[in-house]
Amino acid sequence: MNILPDTISWQIQLFYIAHLAFAFLMGAIIGWERERAGKAAGIRTFGCIAMGSAAFSILSPLLGFADNSRIAAQIVLGIGFLGSGLFVRNGDTPSGLTTAASLWVSAAVGMSIGFSLYYFAMGLTTITALSLHLPSIKAWVVVSKKKKRRVKAAAKKPSS
Repeated sequence: MNILPDTISWQIQLFYIAHLAFAFLMGAIIGWERERAGKAAGIRTFGCIAMGSAAFSILSPLLGFADNSRIAAQIVLGIGFLGSGLFVRNGDTPSGLTTAASLWVSAAVGMSIGFSLYYFAMGLTTITALSLHLPSIKAWVVVSKKKKRRVKAAAKKPSS
């Protein structure tokens, strides 16, 4: 039983494969920044998330019986569930929130490509990668004062 229309030629399928490769590349750019930061989720994870989201976004209108908004909602829900496993709490300090959030954005990048919003996806990728790169810029450390807060928090803890 063939549930896809017969009008989907091999050329169109190759076009969709190009979509998937582009989605993987955009996700990999975000993952590269996470990998540089020493996080467990990196290029392959983010690339696969973006590519999978693109695949579901491409398949949903092709199948015809699925509402695109329902597919998109399920992608958001699934990635939210996956991202929730990425962060932990050590006392008062959460860890892994940025990786989980950027994983969620990576899914949005894939969905954008799946719905043929290429420039939107490139912009979203660029903004995300730049925001993940901010902590490595000395001026950002001075402005954000995060380093100082961590040092103060460590100084408040009594030694055992």
